[in-house]
Amino acid sequence: MPESGDRITVPVSQEEAWDFAADVRNAPRWVFGVREVAGDLRHPLLPGDRIKIRLVAGGRIADSEWAVERCDRPDVLSSTGRALGATATLQIECSALGPNSTEVRYHLAYQLPGGPLGVLAARLGVQGILDVQAKRSLRSLHRLLTTGVRAQPGQPGQLEPGGSRPQ
Repeated sequence: MPESGDRITVPVSQEEAWDFAADVRNAPRWVFGVREVAGDLRHPLLPGDRIKIRLVAGGRIADSEWAVERCDRPDVLSSTGRALGATATLQIECSALGPNSTEVRYHLAYQLPGGPLGVLAARLGVQGILDVQAKRSLRSLHRLLTTGVRAQPGQPGQLEPGGSRPQ
């Protein structure tokens, strides 16, 4: 499976980074392309929880469904999802570097539809786009965590047709 991702160091404790990044209600605030979330929106999530995410993919609004595979507070959140025929596994890891320093890793492994043509598409364009999206997501996370603008998680979305909120 092709992979994409990046890492960033944030000047907050591992628990603070985890509480914000792993709270799916915050995803529209920092994960590039995510517009709304609905489903099991508790924090922390539990393995087996199901989440619906409305996102922008390839310039189109797409509804995706995700299942939480692993949630080990404050270290790892892993989920698998499906949208537009593609499947993916997203993993977010928070590693303490010190009392007020945490490395956050964002890792996406994905499989495009179309067999060999999907693999070629990944190599010729999708990979670069997903790399940029990972970097943008982590920059947004860094900004939110360093400015202290993280007190209120986003409101759960309804995922009704045409009801997307701007990011």
